[in-house]
Amino acid sequence: MQPSIEDMVRRLGDRVDVLETMYAYCRHADQLNGDAMADLFTRDCVANFIPAGGEDTMLRGQDALRTFLKGALGVTVSGSHHISNAELIFETPDRVILHCYMYSWQRFTGFPGTADCHRWGRYENRFVRTPDGWRMDRLTLISAGEYGGARIGEQLDRPHPPRFE
Repeated sequence: MQPSIEDMVRRLGDRVDVLETMYAYCRHADQLNGDAMADLFTRDCVANFIPAGGEDTMLRGQDALRTFLKGALGVTVSGSHHISNAELIFETPDRVILHCYMYSWQRFTGFPGTADCHRWGRYENRFVRTPDGWRMDRLTLISAGEYGGARIGEQLDRPHPPRFE
């Protein structure tokens, strides 16, 4: 059955809103603003920036995420975050998975003793519609490779579309 014009317009608007939320996340990261980044998540979110670490690296809840982000950004002097190749998979009208590629560069307070980190990878995120707009309730950062870090090949053997518990 062909979707109605209204349904197509809503889906396109939702797509723009989800992507703009992710762009805001990147902008806040570049501004070293962990509070603003955490505000783009639900209170019961689950985030994992190092999936190879298993359960020990899972951040559960907005407060734990906020603490992590503020700590990580506290040793960062500058950064630049970019996303591309965005695929949105609508599970329901109010829940969507975003799969997108990312590049980030960070300079740390310990430079030059602490090397800059250049990371290529992807985000596997799930967004839900809330009264405040689209918010992330799941985030996974997958590293394909890094300069200035040791993570590599985390994208291999992962399901597509991404699955969340």
